[in-house]
Amino acid sequence: MKKWKVLFFSIIVFLLGVPSVLAVCTSEENNTLNRLASNVTVDYETLTEEYQLGENDNPPDGLTPEELDEYVATRKIIMIYISNITEDLYVTVRNDNTYETVTYTYADAENGVISIRKEDISEITNYTITVYTSEATNCRDTRLRTMYLTTPMYNYFTNYSACEGAEDFYLCYEYLSVPGVTESRFLELVDRYKAGQINNEGEEVPDEEETEQGFLQFIQDNIVLTVVIAVVVIAAVGVVVVIIIKRRRRIV
Repeated sequence: MKKWKVLFFSIIVFLLGVPSVLAVCTSEENNTLNRLASNVTVDYETLTEEYQLGENDNPPDGLTPEELDEYVATRKIIMIYISNITEDLYVTVRNDNTYETVTYTYADAENGVISIRKEDISEITNYTITVYTSEATNCRDTRLRTMYLTTPMYNYFTNYSACEGAEDFYLCYEYLSVPGVTESRFLELVDRYKAGQINNEGEEVPDEEETEQGFLQFIQDNIVLTVVIAVVVIAAVGVVVVIIIKRRRRIV
């Protein structure tokens, strides 16, 4: 008998907890939550910030005592902003490079904006941001929306003297959204860019002589097709000329 009482009590406790688990949002609530999720945006900005040198940090070599006194250390960072977060929403941010996922709630936001600081900018990083309903709703943990963001990598070659006069070349940009190259490959490509052999995006620039030779080669490789096209064009021109002459004679 005692066992039945224990079992009965356990069932009652379980049933009391079921309503919170099975609670669902109405259609009106769903529409409101989806509208809130659609307002969520994600963006980033690149920043240069000042910082105090630590015990293990050294200023650049070659500074005079006066320059050393005035030296201010700086570093590059990227700030990611997820905006328009409300109490009814939370987001998960997954780093697709490391597979690490972090959850951010409204409590982590300031004026509805979640700010994520990224100090490691040595590689291009892809993020998956998913918006969920929070525990403040009747249908918590419901996925509402998924967004994607790619942050660039800092290009350390941008400060090379080789980039002087090649500022428009993509490998001299301060930030890159495409994979970088080795130093030797970088120097080779910059030289080719300055020589006019490749364009700003690193694509080959065809030589005029090669283009002309390529056209002649095409004609030779497609001689039959070329003759047929020439005959058709000449015939068409001839027909047009004949029609024009006949019309003029009728007018006269």
